Amino acid sequence: MFELVLRAPQALVEPVSDALMDELGALSVSVEDADAGSAGEQALFGEPGLPAPAAGWERSTLTALFDTEGAAEQAAAWLLAQEGTAGVHLQALHAVAEQDWVRLTQSQFAPVEITPEFWIVPSWHEPPAGARQVIRLDPGLAFGTGTHPTTRMCLRWLARRPVVRASSARSRTRA
Repeated sequence: MFELVLRAPQALVEPVSDALMDELGALSVSVEDADAGSAGEQALFGEPGLPAPAAGWERSTLTALFDTEGAAEQAAAWLLAQEGTAGVHLQALHAVAEQDWVRLTQSQFAPVEITPEFWIVPSWHEPPAGARQVIRLDPGLAFGTGTHPTTRMCLRWLARRPVVRASSARSRTRA
């Protein structure tokens, strides 16, 4: 796999991204603030209910993945030869090292303590020794990791409640 890295002004980010994906066969395209970590870094998100402070970053770094080096080279040559792309600059074109992406992703997620006895644990980890209540949860699109403050608050609330068994619940409702 090969990575093509370009720098583009705000006005060209969408058309270049679209061309990379739709016309040039990129497997993916990511866009980041080219000035991230510097004094020129820009926030794109404002306070809730207020409009975003900017439509996009002044300068962006676009990273496109391609199956082959030839495809990445052709995409770069084609883009840079187009009229109207004078602000686009080639930053790098290099091979992406083979990795076990599943293992790499999994290494980012450890068990999450809700209380000392209540834990959220991904399936590839063993629960901690003191865990008496465990929710097995693999991070993903449908739920997440269990680390969001609202989720943690709800889980802490549940952890403080006594466990009600189905049989004891029925006996209370008959009385």
